[in-house]
Amino acid sequence: MIIPYYNAPDQLLRVLTAVVNQDYPGPVQIIIADDGSTPPAHEDPQLQPTLHRLGATVVWQPDQGFRAAAARNLGATRATGEVLAFFDGDTCPEPGFLRAAVPHITANPRALVVGSRLTGPSAEEPEWLRHAWHHTDHLRAADDTSWRFIISAAMVCSRSFFTFLSGFDATLVRYGGEDWEFAWRAWNHGAQFVHEPAAIAIHPQDDFGQRFGDPDETIRRKNFETTALATRITHPMCRPQFGLFEVADIGVVLPKEKTPTTATAWQRPGVSEAVIASWLQADVQVYMDGEVPALFAADPRVRQLDGHEGQGRAGKKRATEAPDSRIQVRLAEPLALENLETFYAAVTDRMVQLPDGSDITTARGVALELAVQHTTPEQAGLRPVGGPQQLERLFAGW
Repeated sequence: MIIPYYNAPDQLLRVLTAVVNQDYPGPVQIIIADDGSTPPAHEDPQLQPTLHRLGATVVWQPDQGFRAAAARNLGATRATGEVLAFFDGDTCPEPGFLRAAVPHITANPRALVVGSRLTGPSAEEPEWLRHAWHHTDHLRAADDTSWRFIISAAMVCSRSFFTFLSGFDATLVRYGGEDWEFAWRAWNHGAQFVHEPAAIAIHPQDDFGQRFGDPDETIRRKNFETTALATRITHPMCRPQFGLFEVADIGVVLPKEKTPTTATAWQRPGVSEAVIASWLQADVQVYMDGEVPALFAADPRVRQLDGHEGQGRAGKKRATEAPDSRIQVRLAEPLALENLETFYAAVTDRMVQLPDGSDITTARGVALELAVQHTTPEQAGLRPVGGPQQLERLFAGW
């Protein structure tokens, strides 16, 4: 068990009592991940007797603000077992928590298990989580938006999967968001999300939304978290429409090697420009072989793709491969994005091939080695583009 801690000895003692009362039949290692307490937990006279009696391991990092993600990662480096259970320093697992949660990890090392966290004086689960469990059948019907329901206050995963994912994002500071970002990466690397209702943990304080008397302060803190996650989670629900970010949700690669037929299609007037313009309605980075068309010379979303480092037109940096976009589109023939909603519905978390040889891969599809599904451009929200294309008419909608 890994428990982040900061200057709250009474709360930690309550959590440790709950840990001792676990009815799990196997050994339980206790790791306190101290986020810069003064005095450190292992030097606090109020905590020393209990920590010594339980044989707890204490790791400490300097106080540089709220760094729960980094503290959890530090604690995980000292873990010796294959199962990692994370609890906040004010969240007490009920006796059957580990017994209920651990079998999911044993069955699937890529399982990410979240328990039921009961909050506030009434010890009830927040409505938004009850709604989530109902509509996803306790995450059995999880999808690419379900990372929102993973909370690190009561979360269990395998050490091997945690290590594979490089743990939590330690650059996230201040309260909140590190669990959602971790779950997002886990999903895209093939995680199985599990909500285990029998794994119950008690959080005596209210859920975040009821924690502050000033609504402005609540929203200010939540907005900080949302801003931090927007640069890390590429899902459209996490970002403003038409925002520009370092990593786009979709990477589109125009073909490097063209057959005589496709070369003719791409070389017709206005075709490349029409295709590129259509994709720019999405959160996308477009990569193309050869020079970037003059129309997009100043657009950072359109870059030259070749085997040489250096600068392309208008100082654009060339790229040798597409970055880690969640969805990768490699076009063979000219295909425009016609309907973004249809596109997402057809390709999300899948491996898709079109009749012309264009293929669409996703991070989760690759991780799970999913079979390729064959579909038509129309079913994928795409439209073949023939030439010539008169750009004036295209832009004006004539």
